[in-house]
Amino acid sequence: MALSKHYSKIVFGQEINFENAYFQITYFSGLKEVALQLTVYDSSAKENVIDQLTFSFIPGYSNSAKNILIQGYEYLKTLNEFENSIDVLEGGV
Repeated sequence: MALSKHYSKIVFGQEINFENAYFQITYFSGLKEVALQLTVYDSSAKENVIDQLTFSFIPGYSNSAKNILIQGYEYLKTLNEFENSIDVLEGGV
């Protein structure tokens, strides 16, 4: 799973826009509070890393709780900066 959305980044004083940036959780750690490392690629081809972002959230651990990665993506979609993001399904998730 990943997210896709428009992303802007300032590089050397100029704004660069990526219409279909690809946001993938590439690392997570923690138990009570989980830190997520989000790698931002210029597209779903994942050829060029354009940013690394870090977020944290408190996951659920009940018997009916979804796995940590799915909870992580669901958390990200609650944030204003991912308001219009689109789910991208990959094999295995």
